[in-house]
Amino acid sequence: MSCKEKKDIRILVVDDETEMREMIVDFLDEEGYAVVSAQNGKEALERHFAADHIDLVLSDINMPQMKGFELLRIVREKYPQTKRVLITAYNVEDYLELALKHDIGNIFVKSTPFNFVELSAILSNLLTNDIFGVKKYFEHPIIKKSFLIKRGDALDTNANDIISSISLVRNAKRVELVLIELLANAVFYGMRKESAEDKEKWNYNFELSDAEAIEVTVVADQEKFAISVLDRGGRLKKSDVLYWLNRQVSRDDSGVPLGVYDTHGRGFYIAREYIDRLIVNIDRNKKTEIIIINYFDNPVKGYKPLYINEI
Repeated sequence: MSCKEKKDIRILVVDDETEMREMIVDFLDEEGYAVVSAQNGKEALERHFAADHIDLVLSDINMPQMKGFELLRIVREKYPQTKRVLITAYNVEDYLELALKHDIGNIFVKSTPFNFVELSAILSNLLTNDIFGVKKYFEHPIIKKSFLIKRGDALDTNANDIISSISLVRNAKRVELVLIELLANAVFYGMRKESAEDKEKWNYNFELSDAEAIEVTVVADQEKFAISVLDRGGRLKKSDVLYWLNRQVSRDDSGVPLGVYDTHGRGFYIAREYIDRLIVNIDRNKKTEIIIINYFDNPVKGYKPLYINEI
């Protein structure tokens, strides 16, 4: 843990469900953090923020007296240095408009079984600003493979080679489709700075230099695999990803998604639909990393979380 030791980092857990709140508090305490808790947003503000410095607040969304989004709105205004994470047992897609409005990139989902490894990784990433790297989502990674993607006309072949390096991929064709989309975004938008509106004019016959090449990393254990796609362009913004995702779930008066004809951004929605976990890490104008995680057999039961980190 950079800058601060874990014991000096204060995390506030806010949840009106006593058992859930105490379970998370106990876990974070065992992780070595200084942990305090509250059963609603009003208590969190009056009892803890008024008296203590809070490094990160992890708040449930639906609570009496004050909803999680309202709590995090106030925290953003009054305590801008405090990291903010929401947690819910409900469909994250229902909250995308509010997430965009309040600049919230992380909504953790209460799953069965509860995903402590994922929670630990997400909180550590935010607290240290060390958001990049795929191995942190694994306790015991057993394989690791790396690829450099250079040619614009070979993305289908590259994606097939990457998927073929992983055994027992569930819904392999869907995963490959997502990977092609992510590679295209990294190559053409991230490094080539192409425009989606001029896609018919794109030149595919090129080779990136070693310094420009897209870095792909594959990690797996007995439960799941992950693929990281990293470009050195850093053109993506958290607000853009939230905007594109929200347009795919928001509908006009006739029930048609607002983003049905969008020329850019649909790949993130497709990835959320087809993949168990989508993680977006952004260091503006420096690098962007997209991580997809899929379970081999039985996915963790529950809705899909939202993880978009920007430093």
